Amino acid sequence: MFTVYSKTDTDSTVISNLFIDQYMRDANDAQIKIYLYLIRMMSAQQATSISDMADRFNHTEKEVLRSLKYWERQGLLALDTDAAGKIVGIHLNEPKARRASIGDNIISITPMLEARAEAQPKEVKKVKKVIRDEEKNKQLFFIVEQYIGKPLSPREVDVIRYISEELSFSDDLIDYLVQYCVDRGKKDFRYIEKVAINWAEGGITTPKQAQHALSRAQQKKPQGGRIPKQQNNTFQKTMRHDYDFVKLEKEILGEENED
Repeated sequence: MFTVYSKTDTDSTVISNLFIDQYMRDANDAQIKIYLYLIRMMSAQQATSISDMADRFNHTEKEVLRSLKYWERQGLLALDTDAAGKIVGIHLNEPKARRASIGDNIISITPMLEARAEAQPKEVKKVKKVIRDEEKNKQLFFIVEQYIGKPLSPREVDVIRYISEELSFSDDLIDYLVQYCVDRGKKDFRYIEKVAINWAEGGITTPKQAQHALSRAQQKKPQGGRIPKQQNNTFQKTMRHDYDFVKLEKEILGEENED
């Protein structure tokens, strides 16, 4: 038996194996960089900021903020904000083993209603609202699965939740978005998320606005893919921005240098 000694102090950052095995594979480059840098800053007990991370990794502050919110949705961190909504602190959480199916990710709260039979009216209303929201989400996930042709993975469920909650897309607009991407032969959720972000930044809030912008892009690029048919809904809003969907298509498909 013998003891092994080290004569040097290794300057290192410890990363959880659960993060590498289960979380890292579904994250994009920006999200991975931001998370690893936060672990580094925590280990060194140093401060950082959104602008600092944006400059360091050559990302926009919006990309950094999206990455932080992504990891918050994954449960790996919690954001502290002030009264104005500005981030003032970040709590990093220990990664936990992720469940394998959609059903496991949706927690039934019906027993909570029974346990709160004597609860105050406001609490009961809040619980009932959560139940309604979950039922609505299940219907939305089912619709998306019909377009994709397979059950959604936990990562894909998170993308749909992000588009719905963070980008404030209506169910009709998500339906149109997924139909548009699938019609172009694109079922990858990174593609779908990228299109959704660009639509949001372009001020698109309804299927009618999306169809109008896509029609204009089609006129600029006649060889483009098909545009999904308009849904049977009534929409009253009009386009707020003249968004360049030709540029978007090139960015997503990596065709910037093929002109």
